[in-house]
Amino acid sequence: MRFVILIIPVILFSTFVFSQGEIQETRMYNRDAKTFALLLKSNGFGLNYRYGKRIDGYRKNLYGITLTTIKSFKETKTQNPYLSNSNKKFVFGKTNSVFNLSLSYGKQKELYGKFDKGGIAIRYFYGIGPSLAILKPIYYNIIDSIYYNISTGDLYMATSKKKFNTSVHQISDIKSKASFFDGINETKFIPGLSLKLGISVEYSDDDTKIRAIEGGVIINTYYKPIQIMATDNKNYILLSLFISYRFGRITKTTIN
Repeated sequence: MRFVILIIPVILFSTFVFSQGEIQETRMYNRDAKTFALLLKSNGFGLNYRYGKRIDGYRKNLYGITLTTIKSFKETKTQNPYLSNSNKKFVFGKTNSVFNLSLSYGKQKELYGKFDKGGIAIRYFYGIGPSLAILKPIYYNIIDSIYYNISTGDLYMATSKKKFNTSVHQISDIKSKASFFDGINETKFIPGLSLKLGISVEYSDDDTKIRAIEGGVIINTYYKPIQIMATDNKNYILLSLFISYRFGRITKTTIN
């Protein structure tokens, strides 16, 4: 995720440079818009829908909904070293698959306007609102016993589906990750609060469409601590950097 970290200073620097330009007083305001975004975060990825309602020539109210995954920096895919012929990899020690669903209300303000089709517009934005962490326990196919059939030369393994136990299980005990749907009835929901701050660089050469690159930071805080890996500390607050590609269309055009 190094490029996620590197892109943020670039966007911020661009904002400073272009915001020094002189803003014209008379212009076309393309403000109300419905957009979607694909997010890549330092701890996952996700999707966002946002409706922007024009306040005036430089500001919008933003209403959004976002669904993202949340991963641990300790996650690394591996496989049982004694099953070298197997291509079934798993994350050793992962206890929960975590998703975050959030609603947000915020504002966007233009720093530098786009005055021609070849130009760019730079804006900063923020959003805050309720969030919900969705924790789905992970099950593994644990090897209970192994036996060898002398007559056929086949190796057999008896397995059972179990959650990861730090004091019991080793990599050699795990055959593979079980189905995603195993343990879905044990899913937990933890309420919280989400805050997003960012910079948007909009570059579309079509006045009816939105095309933008965004970057910033997301802070999620929860009522109860979240645990992803067995070796992780439980955290009430999760912070991530993000970069996203936003696309959509203008729903209302106003000329001043």
